[in-house]
Amino acid sequence: MGDASNTLPEFKQIHEMHALAAAAIAVLAAVAASRDALSLTASLGPLTTLPAATLGTARPPWSAERAIAAFERGVDRSRLRETLRNLTAVAHIAGSDADRAQAEAIQAEWAAAGLPNTHIKTYFPLLNRPVSRSLTLLAPERFEATLREPAVDGDDTSRDEEVVPTFLGYSPSGNVTAELVYANFGSPADFAALAARGIDVRGKIVLVRYGSAFRGLKVRAAELAGAAAVLIYSDPAEDGFVRGPVYPDGPWRPPLAVQRGSIMYPTFYEGDPLTPFVAATENATRLPQSEAPCLPKIPALPISYGEAKPFLAALKGHGVAAHTIANDWQGGLDIEYWTGPAGKAHLFIDNEFAVKPIWNTMAVIEGASEPDRAVILGAHRDSWVFGAADPGSATSVVIEVGRVLGEMHKRGWRPDRTIVIATWDGEEYGLIGSTEWVEDHVEILNKTAVAYINLDHGIAGDVFRAAASPSMANLVRQATKGVRDPNSGQSIYKKWNRRVGVDTPEGRVPQVQPLGSGSDYVAFLQHIGIAAVDMRFTGDEGIYHSNYDSFNWMAKFGDPTWKYHEALTLITGRVLLPLAHDRVLPIDFVPYVHELRTYAKDVAAALGGASMPVEWAGRLDASIDVFEKAARKLRKEADHLRRDDADEDNVVVDAVDGSGDGIDAGVSVLTVQGGSDDGLAGIVPQQHPKHPKHPKHPKEPKHRAVNDKLGFGERGFIDMAGIPGREWYRHVVYAPGEWSGYGAEMFPAIHEAIRRGDSAGTNKIIASVAATLRRAAGMLAA
Repeated sequence: MGDASNTLPEFKQIHEMHALAAAAIAVLAAVAASRDALSLTASLGPLTTLPAATLGTARPPWSAERAIAAFERGVDRSRLRETLRNLTAVAHIAGSDADRAQAEAIQAEWAAAGLPNTHIKTYFPLLNRPVSRSLTLLAPERFEATLREPAVDGDDTSRDEEVVPTFLGYSPSGNVTAELVYANFGSPADFAALAARGIDVRGKIVLVRYGSAFRGLKVRAAELAGAAAVLIYSDPAEDGFVRGPVYPDGPWRPPLAVQRGSIMYPTFYEGDPLTPFVAATENATRLPQSEAPCLPKIPALPISYGEAKPFLAALKGHGVAAHTIANDWQGGLDIEYWTGPAGKAHLFIDNEFAVKPIWNTMAVIEGASEPDRAVILGAHRDSWVFGAADPGSATSVVIEVGRVLGEMHKRGWRPDRTIVIATWDGEEYGLIGSTEWVEDHVEILNKTAVAYINLDHGIAGDVFRAAASPSMANLVRQATKGVRDPNSGQSIYKKWNRRVGVDTPEGRVPQVQPLGSGSDYVAFLQHIGIAAVDMRFTGDEGIYHSNYDSFNWMAKFGDPTWKYHEALTLITGRVLLPLAHDRVLPIDFVPYVHELRTYAKDVAAALGGASMPVEWAGRLDASIDVFEKAARKLRKEADHLRRDDADEDNVVVDAVDGSGDGIDAGVSVLTVQGGSDDGLAGIVPQQHPKHPKHPKHPKEPKHRAVNDKLGFGERGFIDMAGIPGREWYRHVVYAPGEWSGYGAEMFPAIHEAIRRGDSAGTNKIIASVAATLRRAAGMLAA
């Protein structure tokens, strides 16, 4: 597609006029100076900041522990179940009437529960809908695909077979008659393997299977190779009968299930394709659709493996046998896979494009002592069809978190820092609702937001996984220590650590993955540098983005007892509430050091493989050394303040040995000390008699300075110039891989320069990344 920066100069200039204020990113003092009378704007809620003179003069009588205890008493598993039933009762694709109705229903529920400042924020992105489509194999034998997902006994919602037709978001219309070629997973390497064997895909209809990389990048690779159209099918080796019994007898994909999805190219940016760098407001300046670099230029259609089989069979004996290229070219169907070209097929797609509204449901709980610092929790609400696992399970958790916090708020609870809760819209098309909201509020978020918590595809089994900024990893681990695994009775932490424990300089801990792309954390972390975390329970699942991702599937296979919905809700509370209450933010940059050293070794290995003369390689390691010193110094400062707080408050807490109830020894559980005048938890923290209940904290400015380093330290990894050719992505450590999409690539600009064989460019980028790491260290040490 070429260099996005050449295509989008106007949008970059608009953005840079009012966005991330480079000085605020580069110099922590500018961030700290933002404590004077801020407003988080009408879209975040009608919030005002306490006068500077009153900040920190009295600490509210709520600790994170007390808030967690109150929160956990309020979580209702039956409500989680009924919320998911309601969410999945109708299809609610982004921009539909049902989608808007759900946004309004969530707002009403939150307001009734007592959640303050509820509102709906509307944006106007480009969306598409199918008008008609057809797919016919013309030779060697005629076969007409139904492109439908038939009803399943016992699954009432599946009976409306055409409630959302099988299609791909942002596929252009097309009318193509051509030979077929099978291209495995459709990666650039797969197309290169075909070319090396003399197999020409130019002008052909390419058949590729899901897996290995994001679907949109399969279409992009086919487009660059000259293909005329793409068929993407779900092979049973990935999520069908090869894995186990298929739905409705098991959790895996049945023969005629189809995976819908967006094929917008995430290479260049996320969000509305026509308004990169700026929000898709109703009157926003928009790119012409033909000039949007993230939109595909060739038509594509998703099909089931049941209807892909005749097309694959038509290739037998033509080209080369797939297994002779590599073993992973042979899929799971009971036929021998060949490459072609062979046969002839006709593909017709009529997709209607329009700028349509989408609706983010928002609520804001203003902080009592630090209202100008915000923690954000979000999950998307829109679904390709009914969306029980993706995203309904996560949406129901966020709705329940909002409901419980609303009930607490009615009874007098206030967080120390502002909490923003959102159900995003348009995620399935390209992370639109969250990205447009971030682009709309980038300056105020840069001054206020200290963390973003994301849920998406929350529950599809019992295997806990987390991905996060390294600075948030220990907070997630700590949160899982206090929540039982419903099946084993052990803590989630123990089960998680036993399954994917990794050795680090600080001991063996559960593995927390890096954040790539594929969900709503992207704009927060990779565009403006807000530390983020994504959490979920996974399992055996073959109904992704199909008509069968239904309440019935969840009740039979995903989470029949709804105990994992409850567990994810409790974990979310244990991540959110310390961020909102702890006087010293529970963020730690020391774990970043281990990750940075690992990534630097990967760079060295890539340079060695490329045999490229690079003069700045040692400087990367030296900058990591500087960052480590700053991170350890900051941890020491933070730990000292935490010890001061513990000595000063002296809250009575009992440590419960986990040998009897399955919770880890050392997990703190508050003990009932008497009645509570707010009727929440019946728990009153006991103060040491030497201290008043609301002690003054003369060291508050010191806490504030340390918290600014912890809360805004991730900003130090932002380079306003962005990745060359992909300037919307500005985090120098993490970005979605250029050809993987979902998966993260670490030090992405360096690796991309190495792959281009650009020695001078690689030297320049390594120097720039090293300088950014030193700047990040300077922010932590300021």
